[in-house]
Amino acid sequence: MSDYNATRDAAGKITSCFEKMLENLVDDYEDELVVVSLMRHYKLCLDNDDASILEAIERVLEDYMSPSDFNAWMLTVEEK
Repeated sequence: MSDYNATRDAAGKITSCFEKMLENLVDDYEDELVVVSLMRHYKLCLDNDDASILEAIERVLEDYMSPSDFNAWMLTVEEK
């Protein structure tokens, strides 16, 4: 195998590795945007006291958040 081929193969592996890392970062960032947006919307809906919307938001947040984060957030919401 020539040096060129070895270098090209190595570059391909590195590129694939970084591409996957970037995809994961983008996915994490998108999830974070969803969570923050829904938390803000939840606070707005608390004033309207619409239980069905609040329950729907809670279900989505529960899917996007870790159980410990979701439970901690629910405790802060219930205090209000």
